[in-house]
Amino acid sequence: MRLTGLVLVAPLALSGCVVPEPEAGAQDETVNEPTTVSKGMPFLPGSALSAEDRRVCEEQGGTVEKRGMAQIEQCVTPYADAGKACTDGDQCEGRCIAEGQVGSPPGEPVTGICQRDDRLFGCFGIVEDGTIEAGLCVD
Repeated sequence: MRLTGLVLVAPLALSGCVVPEPEAGAQDETVNEPTTVSKGMPFLPGSALSAEDRRVCEEQGGTVEKRGMAQIEQCVTPYADAGKACTDGDQCEGRCIAEGQVGSPPGEPVTGICQRDDRLFGCFGIVEDGTIEAGLCVD
């Protein structure tokens, strides 16, 4: 009796694991749905910025640069206090970071710098209250 019940229930349980096929002619929305770059400009991963997006970026004080391992074009906007010494994010337009550090010995005070622009890549520690609060590697 147990085996019969299992045979009847197993297909029902597995039916939830089936991924439906897209309808004929339908496009994959996750590939074509734009994401957002700084200042709300639309951007498709793996593509270059349009001439209009480049113009808007430059008008807002940014430059178009390729960043990260994928070398995707992005609008990069510098911060006025870039590179200034800091011990807390409240002292910066962006974050207070310790470049190349993802941690510090407990209780050891750390001085960081204000991040240079709004497109932060690489390994760094986020400095808050004079210590590294979190370490990140972003690419």
